[in-house]
Amino acid sequence: MKKLTFSLMLAMLVSIIGLGWGLDNLFSQYQAQEHSMGDGSIGENPTAESNELTPYYILGSSLAKTLDKQKDINEFIANWQHQNKLGLSLIHLVEFPLPTSLQEDFNSGKPLTLESEDNILIHFILPKNQKVLMLSLPAIEKNTDNSALQLILTTLFYLGIIIVVFIWLYPLIKHLKQLRITAKAFGEGQLQERIVIDSTSYISDIEIEFNNMAQRIETLVNDNKLLGNAVSHDLRTPLARLRFGIEALQETNNQKTREKYEAHISRDIDEMEKLVAVLLNYARLEQAMIAVERKPIELNRLIMECINSIRSGRTEIIFQPKGEATILGDYNYLTMLVNNLLNNAQQYGNHKILICVEQFESKVVFSIADDGSGIAQEKREGLLKPFTRGDNVLEQSGYGMGLAIVFRIALWHKADFTIGDSSELGGAEFSLEFKV
Repeated sequence: MKKLTFSLMLAMLVSIIGLGWGLDNLFSQYQAQEHSMGDGSIGENPTAESNELTPYYILGSSLAKTLDKQKDINEFIANWQHQNKLGLSLIHLVEFPLPTSLQEDFNSGKPLTLESEDNILIHFILPKNQKVLMLSLPAIEKNTDNSALQLILTTLFYLGIIIVVFIWLYPLIKHLKQLRITAKAFGEGQLQERIVIDSTSYISDIEIEFNNMAQRIETLVNDNKLLGNAVSHDLRTPLARLRFGIEALQETNNQKTREKYEAHISRDIDEMEKLVAVLLNYARLEQAMIAVERKPIELNRLIMECINSIRSGRTEIIFQPKGEATILGDYNYLTMLVNNLLNNAQQYGNHKILICVEQFESKVVFSIADDGSGIAQEKREGLLKPFTRGDNVLEQSGYGMGLAIVFRIALWHKADFTIGDSSELGGAEFSLEFKV
């Protein structure tokens, strides 16, 4: 969601600030051209305004030439102020400094026009009296109507914002549509459907979480199917024997025969209890994914504790650690993982079990191998599912849950779990690679 929020803010800022600044500059340039006048110009100017001032240039030039020949100029100026609306005044030439670029033209007799917001001042030189005659005019009203231009620029501004927002919304709508289609297909039972995630997507976080949820649901549904099939198969046999034993027990009065049937019934009940316990443990593992506590664990010490707890006389366990190995994980679950691998190696091996641990810069590799018959390549993936056992099922006990539990715990610890062949013992080799 951070990417979504950041991209939205960026799009709005670019559209509002960028378009506003650009259109404002365009309007300012237009006004500058529209209102360009003879501000500070010398002599006649070809603009419309200078053409309007031409009569005042002629009048001022004539007055300047006439007054420059008069002795009492101030009296004329005073009488002028009482009888004319146009302002007329005198200042000394030394009080009217000009830049060098304007000084020569002004001294040659060309008028100098200066404009402000309130009035227009036209200056004429009186060379003999060393004075400057100022003719003051009211500012020329400009009746330029820019309402049409303002309307056009305002329309362009909002249209630009709409276009930018649409460009931003298009990929968002596209990904939301893909999310809706995938969610609909998933809800209709196509559990393998996933969203193709684009790194530029605004809602990539939501898409990743959706894919994780979908994978989780698919795994749970598939596990429930497997559990249902396994329970229906493994429970039928002890239930059938139990029913047969009860019927036989009811039909006999012989004490020894009754004790025999009671023993069989007790054994079948124990088997059913073990199966129920396995199912409950696996169900508990399914629900415990969020409860994994990661703490530093010395893997070699944990393995030694597991070896000491299950060591048997008929199997030789060789432990070959290559230096210390520390990983982050949950002690209880990792103990369960190692115990399941050891039990599996004892169950399907012959006489030897080899355990190796080695730590590298970015990983810890833990492997356990046996000298059994090994596992065929095409059957290795299936053994990671619950209630799936090896080829010699009749010779071995258990319910085929050991490797499924190992695989699930490895996933929780983000470890890579692989099944291969042991080059030293010739049997199966199970390897886990933990990232550190």
